Amino acid sequence: MSIFGKGYLDRDWKEEPFGSVVPEYSGKVYGRDVWEDMIREQQKRECSPYDVFKSAGLPVLNQKSLNYCWCFCLVQGVSIAIAKSGYDRTPPLHLSASYPAQLHKNFSNSGGWAMQAVSACKKYGIPTVDVFPEATLSKSKCDSDAVRGSAQNHSIVEYEECESKDFASAFSALISPDPCCVTLGLSWWRHAVLGVEAVYDRHRGFGIRILNSWGSGWGDRGTQVLWEMHRKGCIADEYVVIKSAKVI
Repeated sequence: MSIFGKGYLDRDWKEEPFGSVVPEYSGKVYGRDVWEDMIREQQKRECSPYDVFKSAGLPVLNQKSLNYCWCFCLVQGVSIAIAKSGYDRTPPLHLSASYPAQLHKNFSNSGGWAMQAVSACKKYGIPTVDVFPEATLSKSKCDSDAVRGSAQNHSIVEYEECESKDFASAFSALISPDPCCVTLGLSWWRHAVLGVEAVYDRHRGFGIRILNSWGSGWGDRGTQVLWEMHRKGCIADEYVVIKSAKVI
């Protein structure tokens, strides 16, 4: 049995209809005939979100036994978007996803979906782990001016969303000239992860490299490629695009 939590719940589309929290994805949706060329161009420029993640030296987040994958994946994407904006400090930015998640869930270690994480992060912000340790569930630790101040410094983020199972739009967000991270809410896994790189293999087709929130010891230093055509692949029930972010 895995020691790691998951926690993705299929989004309640009646409670939270498409486009009701953030706008629909506004970028161009590219035809499949250009996907391979765009991936090669991105590899040449080394400009994918995964390249930003590596060059900034960002940590792989680790939710441990918490059921907050739906928030950890989003917060990992926010940290990459902040690094992309030009934020460059030592040590690298390490944000604590458990803070907004537990406030949104009233301190219950329970599942959710990425749009709930968007609402939580907008309302409460995201502190750094030096003031609110990662994978911590504590009402008393949340009640701190230092935590609230740090959280508000990382609260300015622009999000959009792709329709459920709209792989072409999510993939386009990753291969665009100004590529963005995309969260994937995966019903088959009951888990939410972050898409950071579009990939192609002539035998397997198109896929998405994901960053998981189970630490750097999982997979290939915290990553794995999920393939579009595999039954346990990257066709997601929910996609959230992290367009941009900045530190106040």
